[in-house]
Amino acid sequence: MGFFEVFAAALAGLYALVGNYGLAIILLTVAVRVLLLPLSIKQTRSMREMQRIQPEVKKIQAKNKGDRQKMNEEMMALYKEHGVNPFGGCLPLLMQFPVFIALYRLISRPLDYMGYTIPEGEPNTAWVPQEGLTGILAQVQDSALARGLDTAAAEVNGFLGIFRLDCAPASVFREAQGCSGGIVGLLPYLVLIALMGFTTYYQQKQMQAQRGSGAAADPSAQQMQLVMKFMPLMLMFFSFNFAAGLTLYWLTTNVWSIGQQHLMLRVAPADPVPATAPAKGGAPPAKGSAKPASGKPPRGAPSKPVTGDPAVAARQPSKNKKKRR
Repeated sequence: MGFFEVFAAALAGLYALVGNYGLAIILLTVAVRVLLLPLSIKQTRSMREMQRIQPEVKKIQAKNKGDRQKMNEEMMALYKEHGVNPFGGCLPLLMQFPVFIALYRLISRPLDYMGYTIPEGEPNTAWVPQEGLTGILAQVQDSALARGLDTAAAEVNGFLGIFRLDCAPASVFREAQGCSGGIVGLLPYLVLIALMGFTTYYQQKQMQAQRGSGAAADPSAQQMQLVMKFMPLMLMFFSFNFAAGLTLYWLTTNVWSIGQQHLMLRVAPADPVPATAPAKGGAPPAKGSAKPASGKPPRGAPSKPVTGDPAVAARQPSKNKKKRR
């Protein structure tokens, strides 16, 4: 049983519970996000630490303004000291790509991974069940999802009565591969793509706000941030040729991530950024504290000689001389 068959079994099991293909994809997305939750928590902690060390980051940037190599070296040393990874925000995204590829293959040709095959040399014939399967794959082959995709694919792939999960917007526009609808039928697919693009943008903006303003000026992370800015547009462009079920998966992932980050920050807010060093000249004295001696007596205070200093005592008129006068 291969990697893709594992997702096929999970999808078939969820479909048996809820009886809806689109809802099964959403539940599978949630299950994947729960498995990635420890990684997401680590990512959030890294972002908080990045925010805390921003004063140090700014000092390094000001100190090595003309030496980019030296600045990068000191930045990496600072990140290593505090256990911060400037690219940590991309790790959960990268971990989703195997799932993304698996769902892409599964939604495009689901019966390939559910124990069905098309006889060689007969591409236009119907799917036929493979023989001799045992274990979980045999159960997937006999599942309600596999039988439904084999005998009533249009009904199983229908979602909310407005689009099909196995149809790409480009196919709907061309009315190819059994996906019809024309311009009017294309609108629900475009709305789905727009929602996916907006939530991708909002999620990236939310992550950037958590890193703090100083992280945006970090040269080691600027290229990655540039890629992140174009990520929503790239995904929207690619989604025009992806099956709608795959776009639904990505939209669900974005909504889950946005809600998760909002909840985590609300339950455990980020630590405040440490105060910067006091300005030159020192901090102002605390209210009510005594001022340092300036060498001059306070105004209105009587002038008294310092008897312990012979030089000072010599300059003072003695009481005996006053009496003689």
